[in-house]
Amino acid sequence: MKKVNAKFALLGLSLVLTMGTLATSCSKDDDGYEEPTNASIDPAVGTYKGKLTVYTNSGVKEWYNAVTIVTKEGSNKLKFTAKTGEPYSLINPKTFTVETGAFFGENTQDIVSLTGSLEGIFHFYGSNKNISVIAEKQSETELQYHYEGVKQ
Repeated sequence: MKKVNAKFALLGLSLVLTMGTLATSCSKDDDGYEEPTNASIDPAVGTYKGKLTVYTNSGVKEWYNAVTIVTKEGSNKLKFTAKTGEPYSLINPKTFTVETGAFFGENTQDIVSLTGSLEGIFHFYGSNKNISVIAEKQSETELQYHYEGVKQ
């Protein structure tokens, strides 16, 4: 008789825990946050001005007020280049495959390179229209560099 009562007690406890879990996990979040879906990468396209740091075999070079350009190369690709004719134009252009979302705050449209990108890292901060780019060397002739700039 004790075994039957213990089985019913265990069954009842598991039923209560299951129902409690289902009731709390199915509630809708109502914190006002909405994840942007299928947003355009167009907000990142434009001209930027900021600090460029280039790492060479002979040392580190820095340019302040360096002008760079971000262009759209497809629905999910952005190309980062330096303004032509400038001393810092020696950096190699990089094309990043990107995605959109609210990565750096709620209700913002941020654009970032995909995790594991061999080109490096591209971040567009939707809240303040800034970018941060870290370009990795992919060949002997390329340069490694870091850029932080604000959209003009």
